[in-house]
Amino acid sequence: MRILLLTVAFLAAFVTPAEAGAVHVVTVTPQGYQPLELQIKVGDRVKWVFKGPGVQNVRKGLDPARPCKATGQPNSGPREPGQSYTHRFTRSGRVTVFDEVTGCREELIGTIHVD
Repeated sequence: MRILLLTVAFLAAFVTPAEAGAVHVVTVTPQGYQPLELQIKVGDRVKWVFKGPGVQNVRKGLDPARPCKATGQPNSGPREPGQSYTHRFTRSGRVTVFDEVTGCREELIGTIHVD
């Protein structure tokens, strides 16, 4: 028991604010992402919750000029209603995301500003 407590105390001492970042929730429906835009900090996570009906996903777009050209992470893969996907943002910048499954529609193109 004493070893367990020491291990927990040791690990807790090395958790930085970036590792313990906030979680921001985005709801995904066929009508769009809610919210469509987020302002977060490096180390924060975004959790997309899929409400359906039908399969949807979250995918990183190449850039704001080409938001529906898929590249890199986040990439949730296909998700059923009731499922979720969480991604930690480790670099600052502007990240465009879109729903690759249902198509590139304005209401399903989101922006995450990472400070």
